[in-house]
Order: sequence, then structure tokens, then C-alpha cells
Amino acid sequence: MKKNLLILLFLLISAVYVKAQTASSAPDAYGYTWKNSSDPAGPVYNWIDITNWPGTTFVTGLADDNIVGPFPLVVPFHFYWYDPNNFYIGSNGYIEFDKSATAASPFPTIPNSGGLQDYLGAMTSDLTFTNDIGEVVAGSKCMYWQNADTLIVTWDSVGFWAQTAPGYQGLNSFQLILNNTDSTITYQYNTQTGTSFGTASFMTIGVESKAGSIGLPYEQGGLINDFYPAAGTAVRFYHPGVDTAAINDVATAYVNNPTTGALFLSKNGAPFVSIAEGINSGNRPQSTFDFYSRVVNRLNQIQVRDTVLFPATTAGQSQVVTFPDTWIPNDTGTFRHIVETRLGATDLVPTNNTRTLEIRVVDTTLTPILLSYDNGVDDGTGGLAWAGGGGGGGIYIIPPFTPCTITKLRAFIVANANSAGFSMHIFDDDGLNGTPLTQLDSVSVSGGSVVLGAWNTIILPTPVTINSGGFYVAWMMGADGIGLGQNALGTLVPVSNRTFEVLGPVSNPASWSEWRSREIQDMMINAFIDGVVGINEAENLNTLFGDIYPNPATDKVYMSFDLSTVSERKMNVEIYNIQGALVSSNSIDDIKGTLELNISDLPSGSYICRIAIGENNIQRQFNVIAK
Repeated sequence: MKKNLLILLFLLISAVYVKAQTASSAPDAYGYTWKNSSDPAGPVYNWIDITNWPGTTFVTGLADDNIVGPFPLVVPFHFYWYDPNNFYIGSNGYIEFDKSATAASPFPTIPNSGGLQDYLGAMTSDLTFTNDIGEVVAGSKCMYWQNADTLIVTWDSVGFWAQTAPGYQGLNSFQLILNNTDSTITYQYNTQTGTSFGTASFMTIGVESKAGSIGLPYEQGGLINDFYPAAGTAVRFYHPGVDTAAINDVATAYVNNPTTGALFLSKNGAPFVSIAEGINSGNRPQSTFDFYSRVVNRLNQIQVRDTVLFPATTAGQSQVVTFPDTWIPNDTGTFRHIVETRLGATDLVPTNNTRTLEIRVVDTTLTPILLSYDNGVDDGTGGLAWAGGGGGGGIYIIPPFTPCTITKLRAFIVANANSAGFSMHIFDDDGLNGTPLTQLDSVSVSGGSVVLGAWNTIILPTPVTINSGGFYVAWMMGADGIGLGQNALGTLVPVSNRTFEVLGPVSNPASWSEWRSREIQDMMINAFIDGVVGINEAENLNTLFGDIYPNPATDKVYMSFDLSTVSERKMNVEIYNIQGALVSSNSIDDIKGTLELNISDLPSGSYICRIAIGENNIQRQFNVIAK
């Protein structure tokens, strides 16, 4: 779907683009080449219909601008200098081996060190499996079939997204074939009609490595060639066969959590433990190098810093590192946890050396507690909106403590040409892999009540309780013309990496996909929380219970308590990780006055211990430094 920034958009006129006469390519920086079926030595077009083959898997959940997976590969596929063992399928005509981003209009060039990487673009363009009201288009489907030698992924009868009803037009059937015997990649185009909305960067076809700066394009519409792949065409990408190119590259894979998603911490809370994963992303062994971590405030003043020697690695090997020095968040505000690999001048791709985690420290002794990723300043471009209306955006929040209650929501509205309303929705993160599933509440705001150029605050009639983990908040357009504020593109540092675009029914998990600008932008959606009486931070001062010690710890932690005034003798103890997942649960009948917990099996990180005994409920945060 095309993002509408309320600037003039021009419809692409119906035209027949003349296909470039080029039938083969020069090699990319690694040695990949391609030939198409116009080349006498190139592939012969031979469409493979896998619809009725035994073992064919029909892919569900594809909608507009989203990605599903991962799906396992029967045999790892040799791509560039490494061997992926699973893949993701994008609705916009591509697969990713390592989910780095979601491709959406305007589509990236190949090669490109930012955004989408490690992918195969068979026909990366503004396709959609759903219509203007979010229903799956009849006949549109995606399927794959594989054995030890071959993977075939087919997009069948998929139209281009359209601004007007029914929300799509044209017809495209194409497939991607991976051959494990010779490491070739083949794209075949069976039908192609219609044109993509917009004129700039409307299509990308090619391959790109996880280094980003190494890749080979076949077609980049709006930039190179300007053609749509003709029906009956085959394009084959050839691996050079040997790793003649020395790829020296190390990267910071993530900081704190797999998406480097922002955290909320309590002021004066438990020490923060720096954790990051580094990876040898090249094709040569690497000796040790410095792995540097620091936490800085808004003024770039260092709060804590640490350097460890990253161990020697083989190609593709990764390592999670816990930095010894911890940080106690004594001040509120926005902080950055920055982790950097320092291989030096031999590092091929310095752009992947550094990752930055946003940390928001809030005062949990005050109520209500504002949970916000934005800096309160709109970028002035007209806001997030979708042409034709019906779309929206969302954020994911892991509160600094649970249980808590959501009492208010707010959204900053910057445009409303048609006096439209909007709605806001709260979802639990109880879906697959923590995705939004159960809708906990929704509130609508009429067009006449919308305040332009300001925060629009909604007080929930009944506060929503979050017992563990996190929650999602979605803002949905009521009609065309209304725009949600967003931080200035590329100027906000840090960025939450917790934003989503919602294109289709908000209650459909498949309609949620990572915001195409999530690495450089945040949406102006906020939530306010309070503690739950008896379980919030104030209750944590309950004199019946002491603090967890030692903190941080390696093998065991302890807590002292005095339950002489409590008649109940059974204690329930649960431990959650920082993402809200339950990692341990115990029921203790024989209470002696000191609680002992074995944490030797827990990986390094921050954890929440929740204890319930009778009417008394508390939580304590502690940190683990694994051996």
C-alpha cells in the first residue's frame, strides 16, 4: 500500500514498457551473475504448477505489506558465503532469509546497506492479497513445495494495490526456485497485467546478501530499465561456485532483545545489565576484537561503559555477550544503550557495526505514568495516513512493571481534511511469538471531537489490566484525510523499533506488519498506566518482604520475609523475562522465612519475580549474569 503523506501523488498511466534487451549481467562484488531466457545460454522458461502436488503448503496470513514465517528449509541453501536454514515470505513478492525489515513502497535499490537485506526479490512491488476492506481476494494465493534438492515458492493471481475500490487491480503469477545442487536461483513469470500505483521505485527484482552492500539487481523500476517482467520470462542468478571474495565483516546483531526494541525502566530500579549479540557475518574466521558498550543520556553523557574482548569466531558464528558493568537508572528521561563491534579497517560493512537500544526511564512512584516513544514533535509532512482511509499504525509496549492498568490513551492528530474520526484499540501480546491477538478494549472518537494539531486523549471507562508481558495500541483512521503525527524522519535518536502499520481489519494479526520506517521514525501514540493496588511499585515497599539479593547474581538469589501476620502458608512464585515470557513457576508449601531460587539455568538478562501469598502480591526485578 502506498503511504499518503498528503502530497500530490500521480497515478501511473497504463502503458506497455519495452523490456530492456540486456540478457545477462556483469558480476556483483561477490561474483553472482544472471542470465534471462533471451540469452542462448540462459534458462528456459518452464512454469511449474505445484498447486496439486503432494506436500505443497498453502501460506496463510499474507495481506498487504506484511511478511509471514519463518518456514524451515529441508536443506540449508548456499547463498553468497553462508547457508540459511529458514525463510520468510513477503506479500510484496520476495523472501527473506533473516528477517531484517518489511519491503513496502517505495522499494529499495539493490545493493543497499540499510533496510531490507538478505533477501530474494522475485517481483518486489506493491502487491496485495486483500481488498480495500481487508478481505482476502478470491483466487489470490501463495504456496511453496520443497524437497532436499529444490524449493519452489509461487505467488498466484496476486494484484497490485489500488487506491480505489476494490483495492487491487491487475494480475500477477510468478515463482521463485532454489536449486540446492548448483545454488542457482530462478525467477519465472507466468502472467503479468496491470501497473503498480506510483511512478518512483515501483519494483525491485534481484538478490541481496546480508552484508547489504553486496547484491545484484535485475530490474529496479523507476530507476533502471523501467519495465515489468514479461509473461513467459525466466531469470536465473548464478552463484560463482567458490568463495573467492574474502568477506571480512562483523556486526552487532541485536542489543538486549532480538528486535532491539525499546525498554521502559523504573527510576531507581534494579541495575540494568547490558547484553548484546555479535556475529561474524563474513566468510572468513575472525580473531578477537573489541566489543564496546555504553549507555548515554540525551546530552550524550556516558552513564556506564564497558569493553569486552569478543572471542574468535568462524564464519557465521554468533555470541551473546553480557557486559560486566551494570547501570542503575537514577534519573528519568531517554537514554541510549549503544553497542559497537570494532574490527577496524578490514571490516567490509561498517554500517552494521552499531546497534542502539532506546531506554525510557520513568518515575513509577507517580501516577499516571506516561509511556511514550516519541519526542512530542511532529515532522510536519502531514502525518501517517493511508490513501483511501481504513488503515492505521500501532506500537508495542512492555511496561516497566506488571500487573498494571492502562487508564488513558492518546494520539497526536496533524491533519483532518475531511473531518474524519478515528479509533484506538488495545491488544494483548498473546498471539504467536508475542503478536497481537486478543482485543482488550477499543474506543472511537467522532470527527467532531477531533482536535487538530494537538494530543487527543481518551480516558478508558474501565481501565485495562495487564498481568504480564506487554500490550499493543493501534490507531485506526475513520476515513480518508486524517493523519497521525510522527517524529521527524531520521532526526529522532534513538528510535523504538516497536512500531507497526495496520492495513486491514485491526483484529486480524496478519494485518499487522513492521512499520516500513521503524528504524528511523516513531509514531505519536501514547499510553498511561497505573499500578494495580497491592501489586504496583508502592506495594513493593510492603515491609513483609525484603529485596532480592545478591543482585546481579549467577547461581542463586534469595529474599527474606516476615509472614507472622499472614495466615496463608502457600506461596506461588513466577519468574518472567524482560519480554514478559514466563520462564519459571513454583508453588512452595513449607515457608521458612527466606526464599531461595535457583537461577543457574537462566541466560543473562533482566527478570521479574512475582510472588503471591494470600492477599499479598509483590514483584521484584533482578539481573542474571550467566557463567
